[in-house]
Amino acid sequence: MGLTKSIEFSYFWTSIFIVVLLISSYALFSQPSGGSLINLPDKAMHFFLFLTLSFLLKKSNNYLKTSLFFIIFYAVLSEIIQWFLPYREGDFIDLFFNLLGILVIFWKKIFFFSRA
Repeated sequence: MGLTKSIEFSYFWTSIFIVVLLISSYALFSQPSGGSLINLPDKAMHFFLFLTLSFLLKKSNNYLKTSLFFIIFYAVLSEIIQWFLPYREGDFIDLFFNLLGILVIFWKKIFFFSRA
């Protein structure tokens, strides 16, 4: 029995995750207004967005299976919603880069099924 208690939930990281999730949802679902402030290709932006979201979600709690399910569900749902928006396009390649960003953070859990 150790002297430290495992923290299962962090309010700090969760609040940052929620803010980034809301900002990214706005960016994913709002009507594009021309040029982007960030000069990155679309696929790289999808990759880095879901890399960041996955990192923050993993830091916010110790529920890795639930977090992994949630972030994959959000990645798929975001592309489905974009498919039906008249000013956006849902794309399987975007979904691939969403999942690739998630995979980078959760690779150990996905491939080795460890409890880390």
